[in-house]
Amino acid sequence: MDDGCARSLARDTRRQAILEVARQVFMEDGFAAASMSAIASRVGGSKGTLYNYFPSKHELFAAVIQNECDLKQVALFDGLEASGDDVVAVLREVGRRYTQLVLGEQVVVLTRVVIAESTRFPELGRVLYEAGPKRGRVRMAAYVTGQMAAGRLRQGDPMRMVDQFCDMCMSVLYRQRLMNVVDEPDEQMVADNVEAAIEVILAAYGPAGAASSTTS
Repeated sequence: MDDGCARSLARDTRRQAILEVARQVFMEDGFAAASMSAIASRVGGSKGTLYNYFPSKHELFAAVIQNECDLKQVALFDGLEASGDDVVAVLREVGRRYTQLVLGEQVVVLTRVVIAESTRFPELGRVLYEAGPKRGRVRMAAYVTGQMAAGRLRQGDPMRMVDQFCDMCMSVLYRQRLMNVVDEPDEQMVADNVEAAIEVILAAYGPAGAASSTTS
């Protein structure tokens, strides 16, 4: 490895370490109370070095959001290609992963921080939406488009179907989690919501008789 590659790798490693520490600080203290000094201290360097990577706290927080969304996209879709043409299996697995991710403590806390700052910094809300929900739903809609073309799902608006499915998977749980009314749902609660969502989706978009095939 030449010196240029080594320096680039070291810089990428350092940047990732900063993002991880910054995520922890933002989630603990919120955006307003978090300071670049505190983040630099935890990382183990000067505030000046931190600013060399991220010119402002706002840009650092946006990078944290983007990085978290990148990681969650991998967790959401990794390995699903193996399910291929089994639409029910794909919906079940995506629904389970999506619901657990979005209602998990890490995502809920980050979402609360973004919502709290979105009035003053609306671009933070856009970063979260574009890198997270929109990106994932666009990817899922591409899969649905293929299944509609193959006749495994009835023709319709793929994005509308994905939006409906994702919203039904979380049902009332999302509002309850954001407002800290309930803890993370257990696996059975998630599974029940997902199966109910699949049943409705297949009734609307599935071939005749598909709604009766949702059980494992």
